[in-house]
Amino acid sequence: MNATLEALGRVLPILLLFGIGGILRRRAWLATATVGDLRRVVLNVTLPSALFLTFLRVDIEPRHLPVVAGVFGACVVVLALGPLLLRPVGVHTPYGAPLLTGFEGGMLGYAIFGGVFGQDQLYRFGIVDLGQALFVFFILATILARRSTGERPGLAATARQVVRTPVILAIAAGILGRLVGLEVLLGSSPLLASVPATLALLGGCTTPLIAIVIGYTTTLRRGALRLPSLTIAVRLAVWVLLAFAFDRFVIEGVLGLDRLFGAAILTMAVLPPPFVMPLFLGPRASEADRAYVTDALSVATVATLAVFPLVAVAFSG
Repeated sequence: MNATLEALGRVLPILLLFGIGGILRRRAWLATATVGDLRRVVLNVTLPSALFLTFLRVDIEPRHLPVVAGVFGACVVVLALGPLLLRPVGVHTPYGAPLLTGFEGGMLGYAIFGGVFGQDQLYRFGIVDLGQALFVFFILATILARRSTGERPGLAATARQVVRTPVILAIAAGILGRLVGLEVLLGSSPLLASVPATLALLGGCTTPLIAIVIGYTTTLRRGALRLPSLTIAVRLAVWVLLAFAFDRFVIEGVLGLDRLFGAAILTMAVLPPPFVMPLFLGPRASEADRAYVTDALSVATVATLAVFPLVAVAFSG
């Protein structure tokens, strides 16, 4: 009981911050443009700062690579099977299968995982997120762009987009810094130590800013939620089952990784699809398609907030 209360106590501040975001929207105390600016600050400054420090302080092992490959492969399989998975619940839109894959790690996953399990444990979620991020950039974005515009982005352009992403750059820089002994150098004098101290202050802003932004932007349109809700219900069922199996047989059984890797896998499983998906809907997408995707993201976000406390309780202690 004490462990359960402790886990819920860690989740509650995040949920309250989501609520504050909703209040700010209803009171019109923040302009929509300001919220967009805050989102960019998170993705380009505070989250990369936290990830750089996290990966600077840990050793990445060869046994972590199967986690990346496993997540990438699972996303490919679910995307391919998407139409079959959705057919029994009557979802036939071409954007249904893409909504079953990819995860919003940057704007939500890191915030709730770090808020509950600690910023120093973010590298576990970062390793898990790397597999799905590669899938989103190389597979999902390409398919959506082709479906919406009829054009397929080139491999070189996609690769450039990946290496320019602040989150990916921060992880790579942290790993490289660890290999060359940058952490020791930064700790060798009080002046140099101010660099990681500054990054730590910036990284600490990530969870509250993300939570407020998500709370501000999450809305539900009454009367138009049947298909989005069915889609997200299938998504959750599929990924939670896959996550439990992957944790049991691969994370613990084959790789021998600790329980917080299992928490990272389950956290990813309950996340919404990538929030950038509406940006990939080109001129071929109808207004009904756009509304369906947007509503599905809102439903999925609410579902994450409802289900994630169970993950926190399951992996507490």
